[in-house]
Amino acid sequence: ASATVNVNSTIENHLNTDSKVTVEIALLDPDGRTVATGSKEDTVPAGGSRELDQSFVIENPQRWDINSPKLYTAKTTVRMGNEVVDTDINTFGIRTFRFTANDGFYLNGRRLQLYGVNLHHDQGPLGAAFNVRAMERQLEIMRDMGCNSIRTSHNAPAPELIDLCDRMGFVVWDEAFDKWDGTASRVSNEPLEEFGEKQLRNFVMRDRNHPSIVVWSIGNEIGTQSPGSTREGKNAENVTFMSNFVRKYDPTRPVTIGNDNPGDGNSDVLDALDVV
Repeated sequence: ASATVNVNSTIENHLNTDSKVTVEIALLDPDGRTVATGSKEDTVPAGGSRELDQSFVIENPQRWDINSPKLYTAKTTVRMGNEVVDTDINTFGIRTFRFTANDGFYLNGRRLQLYGVNLHHDQGPLGAAFNVRAMERQLEIMRDMGCNSIRTSHNAPAPELIDLCDRMGFVVWDEAFDKWDGTASRVSNEPLEEFGEKQLRNFVMRDRNHPSIVVWSIGNEIGTQSPGSTREGKNAENVTFMSNFVRKYDPTRPVTIGNDNPGDGNSDVLDALDVV
């Protein structure tokens, strides 16, 4: 078996002149051994940017799984001539998954029963500022009680939480919003479509390399908008464009919403979603 790893690098040029750059990629396996390398050259216009794509094949990959969360590393080096002008390190995982209508969730070809929680960000008396060890301890306790999946409630989580789920082997439902109004810091006169794409672009592009994430959520218990109502809520049009914003930046994962209205299943409100 083999896996194809696609690396997309966006190079920004903050100089006043065009710049010729070389982007070097090295992929390391979970044991730190280099398993693939490549490089690509391009000229980035002054004040502009370029996207460079490189593709690699990894033979017999070590898969990320809940009991064996193997993580690979992509090291990126940007050079101008012989000078290194930037470096970046990203971890990622290799796995397959799918949601089925009649038999639930499959990870790496086997059915996995999900036992999960809605996890809010606070740590009791420790407060809301993220504490890595406190969250790690909380995940350890939940794992001991049988939990294997996390739904981030109800907002984009601290990136350190997703890092921990990658490393500890938790499956993640990654949720962007509670509601689409002021609770999401949306100002009253900001069009939902404009607000939605801005927020979802940042959200998806930040988190899309994490193997623990298997589904994106565009909201939580958003009220269904009645025909003719001026109160903005969940309707077919809004759900469609919010879902499509997610797919624009990550077409590889399904999109869902936290829905508390069973009656929506008898209408077209949720038709644009992949998982309901």
